[in-house]
Amino acid sequence: MAIYIKRLNVDSFRGINHLDINDINHVNIIAGDNNCGKTSILEAMLLLRNPSDVTNILRIARIREIPFFMGSTSIYENFMNLFPKESNDARMQIGALYKNESVQFCLTGKKKKIMLDFEDLQKRRPYSQREREMLEFTPTTIEADAFLGEVLCKYGERTESVRVDIDAYTSITGREIKKNNYINMTYLSPFNHIIGNVFGIIIRNESLKDICLNALHLFDPDILDLLILRNEETGRPIEYVKHMKLGNMPLSTYGDGIKKVLSIANGIAQASGGVLLIDEAETAIHSKYYYDIFRFIVKACKQLKVQVFITTHSQEAIDGFLGTQDYDKQSDYDDIQVITLKKDIGDGRTYSRVLSGRKVYNNREQFSFEVRL
Repeated sequence: MAIYIKRLNVDSFRGINHLDINDINHVNIIAGDNNCGKTSILEAMLLLRNPSDVTNILRIARIREIPFFMGSTSIYENFMNLFPKESNDARMQIGALYKNESVQFCLTGKKKKIMLDFEDLQKRRPYSQREREMLEFTPTTIEADAFLGEVLCKYGERTESVRVDIDAYTSITGREIKKNNYINMTYLSPFNHIIGNVFGIIIRNESLKDICLNALHLFDPDILDLLILRNEETGRPIEYVKHMKLGNMPLSTYGDGIKKVLSIANGIAQASGGVLLIDEAETAIHSKYYYDIFRFIVKACKQLKVQVFITTHSQEAIDGFLGTQDYDKQSDYDDIQVITLKKDIGDGRTYSRVLSGRKVYNNREQFSFEVRL
């Protein structure tokens, strides 16, 4: 089994306070009621991907907007939303035991007001917006919200600190992207399958592609292959599905179910030897396919040594993942752990209950055990 992260602590992040999760397994199903912090857990883990990378922090701050291409909220506002609202201190702290080494991320700082020179500010704006603002007013300076803080990272015995300085007009454009992450970690949003580049990595791994094609046959048994072909006019690479009867069909002509399976397979390939985070794996997949698709996910993650964390609010999805194990024949072996989150409104803390897949399965069969709450 691939178990890289064994423990996780989220002391403060978004709406989560003082949460400890122990006994993490190879396949981890994170369940719970709406607004209990399931997605926030995945985002907190992403901060450990490269704790000293400020660009990574800003990407996570905007991760909920990217699929919709909204861009209406400033980076500064998204960033400040990462901090718990209940606390007066601007502080977030996450830790984990990764490959038997402690890794810690702690970001602290203060909000403040700063003065920005109007001419310098205009250089950060798109030309059309600059032109409109120049017509409206031409002040010499502007007062703006800002944040000044520091990230303190610990990797075992090593310590590193990085300054964080952003304001209401900060842009991501031009920021350095660190190529080497501390943890090989891939995140899939509920809408990852609709934003393109669905199977670019799958086609480089023949064995994974074969497993993936078998999963696609649930939707259409006449699918033969996956191809990336260049458009003759634009030269752009386009994703195609080779079909026995229809020939080469653009992936865009297929439904969301097929795209979702391909997106997950691509994510597994990208996370090979590392950690995969899937937010709402059941999105766009009909419940009648749960058992087979989830078996594909577990099998592919085993093959490529991927530890996976999956959020869901669907009891049927949990049952589908439990169905990938043969608990009647397996002895003590169990790939799955079910982590149920619950937020206490009284003290504001988030609590976790961790049960083995076998225990959940047995209780579901005998007592209709509810694991989501």
